[in-house]
Amino acid sequence: MNVRLLAPACAFGLFVACGDATQSTSEAGDPSGPASTGGMTTGIVVPPTSSTGSTGSTGAPVTTTEGPEKYDLPDDEDLPGCGAVDVLFVVDNSKSMAQYQTALAAAFPQFVDAMIANLPKSVDLHVGITTTDFYCTGAGQACCPDNCPVGNTQCVIGTTPEEVEAIDAYYVPPTSGNNGANGSQGRLFVHEGMAYFATNTDDDPAPLKAWFTGAATAAGEQGSSLEMPVAAAAYAAGATNADANQGFLRDEDAVLLVFFLTNDPDASVEVLSTYTAMVREAKADCGGDACILTAGLIKKCVPAENQKLWQFMKAFGEEPIWGDIEDKAGYVEVVGEALAATLGDACIHIPIG
Repeated sequence: MNVRLLAPACAFGLFVACGDATQSTSEAGDPSGPASTGGMTTGIVVPPTSSTGSTGSTGAPVTTTEGPEKYDLPDDEDLPGCGAVDVLFVVDNSKSMAQYQTALAAAFPQFVDAMIANLPKSVDLHVGITTTDFYCTGAGQACCPDNCPVGNTQCVIGTTPEEVEAIDAYYVPPTSGNNGANGSQGRLFVHEGMAYFATNTDDDPAPLKAWFTGAATAAGEQGSSLEMPVAAAAYAAGATNADANQGFLRDEDAVLLVFFLTNDPDASVEVLSTYTAMVREAKADCGGDACILTAGLIKKCVPAENQKLWQFMKAFGEEPIWGDIEDKAGYVEVVGEALAATLGDACIHIPIG
């Protein structure tokens, strides 16, 4: 896929985490540790649009002049393509996340408009949210959202056996039982009686926009300060939550987009391959990695340090689209234009047969 890298000042992160804490890039609980970044250039990955200025791997400034533009979409709008798109937002619900949740909610309507412009006609859409929490069930618990025994510096967390053991005490996967918290342990967040919103690209998008805007902010800030977005994405697709998330995820003929909003690194305990396998298994009939996209508004150190979250985002087919979570003014460009164009391209080129 052809891409342009915007200047670093325009970069965005797609995952949101709690508080002012920062975390390390090490992979918590994975004995292999982080891989080398190989001198990766950071920035926003943006599909080709009308532009002025220089481009290239150095991230030179690019000025875009138009709104959502169809990406690799032939003139014949009745062409074959995917029949469905499932969009899973993994939203950090730890302390201090409200400002980022509100900014994402504000950018979402533009994403919907751009997504519909880039997808073929009559594509079924499912949009759902899960949170980064795997522990908190009520007020007063440690890490819910304060008083965690393990802190982080930049993108470093879970770097010693002692830290991993401490983090593990605040990790209750759904295989150990349902903790009953809305949107926790990879279950979809229920808002206005719906675990996800179902619609079609031919329908009026206003109800979807209204539902998500409310749901994204309703996720709140009472989740664990040991954020586990990778585990959340995996268990949302996994068999353990099949009953709770029934109907959301389609396999054959459906593109899955996993979008992270977090301002901290990932603290998921199990090895990376455990989580990627859950997602791939859920998309096996579609064609595996070719049907899986990742994106996020995340902390800049996450890709720079090849933290576990970044390793998960890069584990599938396309390069992830991401932005700096602190650059809230840029959410619309990342979410509303670049991401929608890439999603449309994946739908058009979905494996057949």
